[in-house]
Amino acid sequence: MKKSLLIVALMSMIGVASAIEVGVQGGYVYGGPDRGMYGVTVGEKVGPVGVELSYARSTATANDQNRYGFTGSYDVAKVAGTTIAVKGGLAFLDNQNSANGYAATAGVGASYPITKTVSLTADYRYQAGQKRVEQFNGNTILAGVKVGF
Repeated sequence: MKKSLLIVALMSMIGVASAIEVGVQGGYVYGGPDRGMYGVTVGEKVGPVGVELSYARSTATANDQNRYGFTGSYDVAKVAGTTIAVKGGLAFLDNQNSANGYAATAGVGASYPITKTVSLTADYRYQAGQKRVEQFNGNTILAGVKVGF
């Protein structure tokens, strides 16, 4: 049911978006079982405010995980062409070998335009989850590429 709601929200966002960004990202999670992470994002920015839906997959020896996220952002600075934004959101952790649950995220991101429609991205976030998923609390560092349409 939760996955279906996320998919419906994603499709609704695509339907009303005038300038959508699609991205791929990869990184590393430092917290609980350390593991690599890779995924896709779909988002939109209106002025300094952005919203993003994401799916990420991580694998670890003890537990594979699907992560569905919703993140809001607000641009706070522009340094040498790089836009810096604060970010906050919510994630659903779908664990293959342990309990599922929700986690709050907070962090900062940077976006550097390569062309008019392509940007390089880098994000840091801290994740704190419900008791049943608190073993996954920790830091995540991601890098990626976004394409605007």
